[in-house]
Amino acid sequence: MFTIKQLEALYWSDQLGSFQAAAEYLHVTQSTISKRIAELEGQFPEPLFLRDGRQSVLTARGEAVREIAYRMLRLNDQLVQTARGRAPLPLRIRLGATDLVAMSWLPKLLTAMAETFPEVEVETDINLTNALIEGLTERRNDFVICPRSSMQPQFINAPLGDIPMAWMCSPALMAGRARLTMEELLSMTLLAQSPGSVLRPMLYKILENEKLQFARKINCNNMGALAEMAANGMGITMLPATFFSHMVQAGRLVEVACPLPLPALTYYMTYRNDYHREFYAQIAALCEEIRVL
Repeated sequence: MFTIKQLEALYWSDQLGSFQAAAEYLHVTQSTISKRIAELEGQFPEPLFLRDGRQSVLTARGEAVREIAYRMLRLNDQLVQTARGRAPLPLRIRLGATDLVAMSWLPKLLTAMAETFPEVEVETDINLTNALIEGLTERRNDFVICPRSSMQPQFINAPLGDIPMAWMCSPALMAGRARLTMEELLSMTLLAQSPGSVLRPMLYKILENEKLQFARKINCNNMGALAEMAANGMGITMLPATFFSHMVQAGRLVEVACPLPLPALTYYMTYRNDYHREFYAQIAALCEEIRVL
């Protein structure tokens, strides 16, 4: 006799790569996962997993069982949905966001999620865009908010909108002026995004242009740190205007007009469509309601 919990243990152990990861996701102990897998395997003439250190790899028969298990789990979700009159909720959501979102409207989103879905545990991952997308692909994240989408078919991408980029520096460097000539701009220290930043390709024409020789460059992969360096008079930088408007209002930064226009930064919500799709769509709707883009 097969049980939903046995099939769930097999499916998530395969999807997440180990019994331990499946245990953490399902909020049970690793020994519980091992027991359920053993009970399931006991009903077959051969093992469903090849044990190789910490990794759990399915055998050919295990892969066939996984496909059946997936269909049965989805049918079980639908049955639960019918019984409850609403879509089943996950036990936990692993939510990823960039530091800019974390510093601005993420607290409002987490509060709204706690009020709307009090039974769902939220685990946050504040990281660089590339790491967030990688975490989504490797199933360490379920839902990410960052300035890049993923074109893989298992993901849904929903744009949050465009954020204007602006040149910013300390008011002390401008001496009451609002505009710089090209010569004045290039005479300043450029506080720039590091090569690993998602903004680097966007700003390629500026950062990699041999004709634009700034007096000095300092690279950093954290926009908050770039803003603080600029506010302390270390140079001029390029920042999403909305996220740092509070520093402009406080008189710590000033927006600077110059002959080099900057592209807009587009933020996306990206989430998986192979499980809890309706729930993630509701989280996306909350983001739309409270976002400050």
